[in-house]
Amino acid sequence: MVTSGANKGKRPRLVPLSEEMRHRSALLAQELSRWPGVSMRPMFGLHAFYRGTVVFAMLPDKRALESAKAIAYKLPYETQSEEGGKWQLFELENDRDIDRALVTLDKAYKKAAGPARKE
Repeated sequence: MVTSGANKGKRPRLVPLSEEMRHRSALLAQELSRWPGVSMRPMFGLHAFYRGTVVFAMLPDKRALESAKAIAYKLPYETQSEEGGKWQLFELENDRDIDRALVTLDKAYKKAAGPARKE
């Protein structure tokens, strides 16, 4: 299930993480770490994933953003005049959602390449 972030312009709410979600997040992190040009850095109890210098995903480690079942991904604005992008949440209800989450994260990863490196 995909939902958008609710705290526009405010600091996101960090919530405790279940062992199930910690496991799902670890599986996703393991896969993302294999993608070309991806690095991971800890950030506020989460793992931030970068393609080069652009952050495209946040996976829960000790805490989650907004929802205990959600990962976050960022799609950049479509126009060159606007910087940044909008964080979206993807809720994983069960292990079957991992494949759909990877498809969504792949879109964010490709967008993080910028307009010069479309894939």
